[in-house]
Amino acid sequence: MVDYTDTIEVHGLRVPFVPEIITPKIEKPLRRGRYGKGEVDLLLSVLKPGDRLLDLGGGLGIVSAAVAQTLRDIDVLTIEADRRLTRLIRKVWHLNNVTTPNLIQAAVVNKDASATGPVAPFYIRPNFWSSSAAPDDRPHDAVAEVPSVSLGDLLADHHPTVLFCDIEGGELDLWQGADLSGLRQIVLKLHPEVYGQDGMRVIVDRLAELGFLPNHAITPDGALRLFDRIPTGAETGAERDIEDIMPRRRYRAERSESSAPLRILLPTCMKNEGPFILEWLAWHRAIGVTDFVVYTNGCTDGTDRLLDHLARRGLLRHMPNPALAVTATNFQPVALQYTHFLPEFEAADYVLSMDVDEFVNVRVGDGTLAALIKAAGDFDVLSISELNHGCNGQNRYQEGHVTALFPAHQTETPGNKRAQRGVKSLVRMSPRVSRIRNHRPDMYPSLGTVLWRDGSAQLRQELMQEPGDNGWDCRGTYDLVSLDHFPLRSLESFLVKMHRGDVVVANKKASNRYWRTRNFSEATNSNLTRMRDRMQDEYDALLAVPETRRLHDACVAAHRARIAALSDEPEYLERKAWIYNEAWRDDFPEEAAGFLRETPQSPQDD
Repeated sequence: MVDYTDTIEVHGLRVPFVPEIITPKIEKPLRRGRYGKGEVDLLLSVLKPGDRLLDLGGGLGIVSAAVAQTLRDIDVLTIEADRRLTRLIRKVWHLNNVTTPNLIQAAVVNKDASATGPVAPFYIRPNFWSSSAAPDDRPHDAVAEVPSVSLGDLLADHHPTVLFCDIEGGELDLWQGADLSGLRQIVLKLHPEVYGQDGMRVIVDRLAELGFLPNHAITPDGALRLFDRIPTGAETGAERDIEDIMPRRRYRAERSESSAPLRILLPTCMKNEGPFILEWLAWHRAIGVTDFVVYTNGCTDGTDRLLDHLARRGLLRHMPNPALAVTATNFQPVALQYTHFLPEFEAADYVLSMDVDEFVNVRVGDGTLAALIKAAGDFDVLSISELNHGCNGQNRYQEGHVTALFPAHQTETPGNKRAQRGVKSLVRMSPRVSRIRNHRPDMYPSLGTVLWRDGSAQLRQELMQEPGDNGWDCRGTYDLVSLDHFPLRSLESFLVKMHRGDVVVANKKASNRYWRTRNFSEATNSNLTRMRDRMQDEYDALLAVPETRRLHDACVAAHRARIAALSDEPEYLERKAWIYNEAWRDDFPEEAAGFLRETPQSPQDD
C-alpha cells in the first residue's frame, strides 16, 4: 500500500513523497522548488484564456496541476504511459483540488507506429524519468505493454492549441503523419542525451517543415524549447527579439527528384560593373540560380540603368542599397540584412551571396548547382574556396567574356604560407541559419548538428567555431566546385576599379597590395569551358532584346571613356608604373618593357 500522507511543497502544490518514485535525485530539486519550474513558467507565459493544452508525458502531474490551478479557464489533457505515475498524478490532482485536467494512460506514437496495433512496448527503468518507449538509449529493467495512441489522433480528437511534450526521447519519431495546423505553440523538452545532436537536428528540421520555428527570445534552459507556428506567407509582424536577426519564415521539406526545381537566391552589390553584368548573369542562370537581387550605389557608368531594364524584364530585382537611406557606409552588410525580408528570400531553398567578379564553377555532374547539391550530400553550409585569376599579362581592356580572356589562375595546391583563402557559401535555408553574410552565414549552435562542408564535401568546423573568420586552408577543397574569382581583369579595368572605390566600404580603394596578392597566373586547370555553350545561349538570349544591347554597349563605352580619362592622371600613371616595375616584371617581361616605354617610371607602394 503506497503511503500518500507525507508530502513535499513545490510551486504551491502538495506532492506525495513516494520514495519508490521520488528518488533522492528528484527529491532535492523538488524540495528546493526547482523541479519543473522552467516548464511551468514557460507554459504560464504562453497559455491564453480558452486554450486547450495537450500534455505529453505527465510525469508527477506537477506541470498539469500548476497550470490548471493557475489558469482555471483552460482545458488540459495529460498523457502518461507509466502506470506507476498515472496513480500518482491522480493523487496530486486530488490533494490540490485540481479537477479540470483529464488523464489517459498511453504511449504516444507516430501514425506509422500506431498502425502496428493498439499496444506499444514501454521500457521500465529504475528512475521514472528515464522510462520511455525508446528501447536502445539506456538499459531497462522490464518491458510493459501499454495502450498506444498516435499524436495525429490526439490532435484530431482534442483540438489542442498548445502542446507540451516531455517524453524522454520519444519526440524524435513523433511527428510522422501529424497535422499540427491547429497548434499555436509547442513547448518541447529535448533529450540530446538519448539521440545526440544529430537527433536534435532531425526534430528541428521536421518541425520547421511543419511550420514551427524555435523562439530564440525565450530559452529557459538548454533542453527546453518554445516553437512558434509561423503563418504561410511573409512575416506577419509577430514580436521577435532584436538579436533574432533572421525573420521568422517557413521552410519547405527537402525536394525529391520529381519535385519542383530548387529556388536558389543570389544577392549581390554592384557599382560601375556595367560591361561585366551580362556574362555573370548568364553564367549563373546557366548553372541554376533562379533569383537575383542586386543592390547599387553611386553608379556613373550605366550599371543602374542596365539593371533597371533587366528588372523590368523579370530577370532580377534591382534596388538602391538601403544603406544610403541611413547614411551608412557598410553597404554590403546592410544590404544582406535587408535581403532577409524580401519575397525572394522567403521562397529560397538556398542562398549564395557573392560578387559580380566571381563565378561558381561546378566540377561534377552537368555543372549545375543542383548537381553540386546532390554530390555534396546533406549540408547546412557548403563554403566554396576562391581561386584567383590574374590579369594574364593583359594590360588593355577588350570586350569579351572574362571567363575566356583570363584562364590562368593561382595554384590549387599552395604551400602552407599561401593556403589561407576566402570562401563564399551556399547556405541551405533551415532554422539553424541566424544571418546571411557575404562570405559565410552565422548559425545557431544549439539546434542540433550543423553540417558545414567545403568544396570537396568534407565536414569542417573552423568557421562554425570562429564566427569572425571568412576563409580557411583551401588545400584539398576543390574536388566538387571552385569559386573562380576575376578581381583584376585587365590592368586598365583594374585602374577603373581602383578609381571607383570599394563597393563594400565607402572611401576605400583597391591598393597595390590588392593587385600583388591576387595577380596569379601559374595554373590553368580550372576548366571554365564546359559551361560555356550553355552560358553563351543565355547571353545571346539576353542580348537578343535591342534595349538590353543598347544599354550594355553604353556601359562598355562608359568604361572605355573612364580608361581614357585616367590615362593622364598622375596617381594612375604611378600605379601602373609600380605594377610593371614591382609586381609584373618577372612574370611578363615583354609586356612590362613595352608599357614602360610609354609610361613615366615613378613607382609607389602603399
